[in-house]
Amino acid sequence: MITRKAYVLTCNPDSERSNFSKSVLEHVGFQVIFFRAIPNENKVLSNKISMMAIYDIILKGDDDWAYVFEDDINILEDIKLEEIVKYEKISSVFFYLGLCDYGPPKLRKHKMKINNKPITIVKGNIRGLHAIGISKYGAAELQEFARLMPEEHYMDVCLENFSMKHPANVIRYDLESYIYRHRGVFFQDRNKFPTTI
Repeated sequence: MITRKAYVLTCNPDSERSNFSKSVLEHVGFQVIFFRAIPNENKVLSNKISMMAIYDIILKGDDDWAYVFEDDINILEDIKLEEIVKYEKISSVFFYLGLCDYGPPKLRKHKMKINNKPITIVKGNIRGLHAIGISKYGAAELQEFARLMPEEHYMDVCLENFSMKHPANVIRYDLESYIYRHRGVFFQDRNKFPTTI
């Protein structure tokens, strides 16, 4: 049986939004681990510091791959862990399970399909930190990369720049939520859970 850890960044593990996210992720097949946000007067910086701490856990852990989510996620189409882990085989650093594009992003189609669904590769002009898969190697690379951008408080901007160096696969870029240009199988459900940043 396939298992993968899903780290969920939250300010309150007992909140409605955390419990909803946990139920969505457990339905997919993840083992959910809440990570309580590290407080900072600057909420954006709190998010970055907390994400860096999660990447450190992944880097020092035993798993080759792990997943990181924010606690406002929902899902656009039913998907199971068995399908998601197939993206690990075609990704070495990280991939998106959901993102927001703007501008437009630099896209290309992967030569492969997974479960007969097209795979899109993105490079820049994307935001979003709410749903990624990341390898142990990728966690080390991303930490080092973000440390070279100390003036950038938004971790999703660091990740966007990281995608310029390491173009990333997207799970179901063809799916778009009710929020314009929010794509992928996972999305931030802003109607249900307003942003806390």
